Amino acid sequence: MVETARSEPRYVVEECTDRDEWDSFLERNDGPAYALWGWSDAVASYGHDRWNLVVRDRDSGSIAGALPLYHVDSRLFGSQLLSPAFAERGSITLGDGDREAARRLLLERTRDVADTLGVDHATLRGSDVAGTDGFSKENSYVTFQVSTDRGPDAVWKDVKDSRLRQIEQADGDSSLQFRTGDSIADLEEYYRLYLESMRGHGSPPHSFDFFRILWDRLYDEGNLRLSMITRDGSLINGMIDLALGSTVYQWGVITDYEHRDLNGGSLLLWKSLEWAAENGYDTYEFGRTREGSGVYMFKKSFGGSKEWYDDLHYFPGDVAELPDPEDDKYEFAQDVWRRLPISVTRLIGPQIRKRIGL
Repeated sequence: MVETARSEPRYVVEECTDRDEWDSFLERNDGPAYALWGWSDAVASYGHDRWNLVVRDRDSGSIAGALPLYHVDSRLFGSQLLSPAFAERGSITLGDGDREAARRLLLERTRDVADTLGVDHATLRGSDVAGTDGFSKENSYVTFQVSTDRGPDAVWKDVKDSRLRQIEQADGDSSLQFRTGDSIADLEEYYRLYLESMRGHGSPPHSFDFFRILWDRLYDEGNLRLSMITRDGSLINGMIDLALGSTVYQWGVITDYEHRDLNGGSLLLWKSLEWAAENGYDTYEFGRTREGSGVYMFKKSFGGSKEWYDDLHYFPGDVAELPDPEDDKYEFAQDVWRRLPISVTRLIGPQIRKRIGL
């Protein structure tokens, strides 16, 4: 009797340990900047467990799909398995090969990890992955995307007239200076205003170490851009953009609210759009916001198309209520936070922020 050899599956799911291989795969396949290894290192600095999962071809060794996962455990917001942590666009990046098989294997592994950890929920943020058995889809946040592959002149023409006047006002103000940060000293200056800005929002800040790791891992690689507007030498607006593949992602926007009437924020955002258009990027993404909010209307005025973030949720047990830091029940805590000294928010804020996976 002749035995029939058992064929092994073409793909295997494993953890990637090579940061260069991981980042190169994301770059080639237009993955999100929040999936970069440098972002993973920043999240891990808080002590969160992470899994940089890949689907690998057994024969060629090539990667067919990638998915970063993080376990964030919080007394306030429960136990969560997230992709990504602290940002809005993560989930699965697919490459060449059998995309359906790679997608299915990564979703299966996500469910397995969630079941093993016993989390309240697993959430893959920002991408609609077809065929998500066991996952439910929700649209909580919206963004705007501007097509920057048309060049800066075409982008400028789509900005609303009222916003154009504000940009021109700020650009013509001799007391305002725009520059890009290129040193740790610039990052420290940004962080000082970031602490003020976050206190004004009633929100705990990330640690400076979180930003320092992002800078160390991403700045020299061209994935991080720090832009700044100063007034008579003092920083009044700042923004961190993250870039990967065809897209620039707006992330850390900060403002000195005493100088809002100078419209430095409008000028700063235009400078990012202009830079993306002049440097070969196809899209500028404005970051998440709630539909209809004041920030929503501000971003809308730059002429982009509205896009919903598709969040996928898996519940190992009973369907649980998803955490929402914007819930009215947190208003009292936010009011208290706004009255705390910066020295206090800087010390204790990161210990709270690291438990808020959003």
